[in-house]
Amino acid sequence: MVRYLVYRFLYVSIDLMMKLRWWRWRVEGLENLPPRSIGGMIIAVNHVHWLDILAVGRLLPFSYRVAWLGKSELFRNPVQRWLLQNMHVIPVDRGKRDMAALQAAEEGLRRGEVLLIFPEGTRSKTGMLQKGRSGAVRLAMRTGVPIIPAALIGTHHGIGGTLRGQEVVLRIGTPYYIKARPDTGNHRAEYVSSATTDLMMQIAAMLPEGFRGHYRTALPQARLEP
Repeated sequence: MVRYLVYRFLYVSIDLMMKLRWWRWRVEGLENLPPRSIGGMIIAVNHVHWLDILAVGRLLPFSYRVAWLGKSELFRNPVQRWLLQNMHVIPVDRGKRDMAALQAAEEGLRRGEVLLIFPEGTRSKTGMLQKGRSGAVRLAMRTGVPIIPAALIGTHHGIGGTLRGQEVVLRIGTPYYIKARPDTGNHRAEYVSSATTDLMMQIAAMLPEGFRGHYRTALPQARLEP
């Protein structure tokens, strides 16, 4: 109940903040979201600004309130820690492979939570899409939940500038499942790497051409926007 009330308060507050700062926002592909009744799902989106988390959380319907991974340094302040815990934020040590964080994320997905992941692992300082990491793919393989690729466009204006008066667009792609493979060793590693590249290319295809970064040349010409 506390988590619901905290999230509801933040949802309304972010909505007010976006309006006061004269942001314009739009969601494309909302119909692609699976019914909330199916349970857990992963939303994988590009990351360029600290406001991305708030923007995605507000632009999704309230019933899809998200959990996400946040760097452990954010949890040092007790008041901030209480707030983050009630926002479904999972602390992660970014300096190593944090198995406890991955386990907590997996358990949340099995409970039916919506997990927001930035597969690049960190913010892009240039706004360009960076090489993806395999965490989202591995979690999808382990839990059997769908991945929904998404692209957030417009928050890059906040890098060294202002978002005032800018339009923020969330594009939601087609959900899909990644089947777990019984292979081990190099075969499994290659499979995970290939699945990660495919996820990132789907995100890249929804971004304006100038922001596809690492995946600009890898993207098949047929998938590029005119």
